[in-house]
Amino acid sequence: MSYIGATPTSTAFLTDSFSGDGSTTSFTLSAAPASSSSILVAVSGVLQDPATYAVVGTALNFTGAPPSGTANISVR
Repeated sequence: MSYIGATPTSTAFLTDSFSGDGSTTSFTLSAAPASSSSILVAVSGVLQDPATYAVVGTALNFTGAPPSGTANISVR
């Protein structure tokens, strides 16, 4: 493909996956996001409101434990 100027670049979203167990509310992210509103959190495919979790450094803390499931928590 032709282009003028600098070579185009692309960056993939950093994604972390976790498995809920119905009691754990804290998960460790691979990188520290700027704030709770700068990440997208989905539990069992349902996008979560940032009011349902908080981020402190690399710790993702839910207000209530996500349900049990294998890799049912996705963070981008």
